[in-house]
Amino acid sequence: MAWCRNFHAEGCMRFSLVPMLLVALAGPAAAAETLLHLSETARVLARPDEITAVLRAEATAQTPAAAQARVNAAMAAAIEQARAVAGIAVATGGYAVWDQTPREPTASTSPQWHAAQTLELRGRDGEALLRLVGTLQAKGLATERLGWQLAPETARRARQEATRQALAGLRGRAGEAAELLGLRFDSFRSVRLDAAPPVAMPMLRATMKATLDATSPPSAEAEDVPVEAAVEAEAVLVPK
Repeated sequence: MAWCRNFHAEGCMRFSLVPMLLVALAGPAAAAETLLHLSETARVLARPDEITAVLRAEATAQTPAAAQARVNAAMAAAIEQARAVAGIAVATGGYAVWDQTPREPTASTSPQWHAAQTLELRGRDGEALLRLVGTLQAKGLATERLGWQLAPETARRARQEATRQALAGLRGRAGEAAELLGLRFDSFRSVRLDAAPPVAMPMLRATMKATLDATSPPSAEAEDVPVEAAVEAEAVLVPK
């Protein structure tokens, strides 16, 4: 039994030395590593390829029912005309009715109720949509917003390209920094994508033509949209 006890004791000693040996071997290598924290942002310009218009139908009458009836009729006609244009997506927006009667009415004051609803038009064919907006304006609808923006798939492709450029820039900076420090870039220990704000959306820009011809369509000038992506990483630098 003494022999067994000694044997197990020696065995335990041998096995306990293994992790100590591993730590001793790993220590110098780990100490030789230099961690470099880097961040890089890239920006690309994308051409807007989708135009959006928001129009409003509104009416005033002595009763809420009468005001709503006029708005409903105007919207029904506008929707029917918009749906007849190929490639135009049509959606209705908020609907509101409120009392505009003065708080201190006189003997000649009549009730005033106002109703309004918005209509959103979206498409790739700018000429067709602008022509439709001009027609709807001539029929009494007011334009609230008009302009170009990036379609979702276009924004996604631009974001991917910006990310690719940011990663390439990060890799180049890691190599340059290592060279300046007399070291060699080994690998990235961790990488974080999209640390920057989300894709920048374009500001809607509409230029309305001042003309006596109510049927003349408005104009909307497209501007390139900046799309950004950012990356952060820990680069591992080792001796040459």
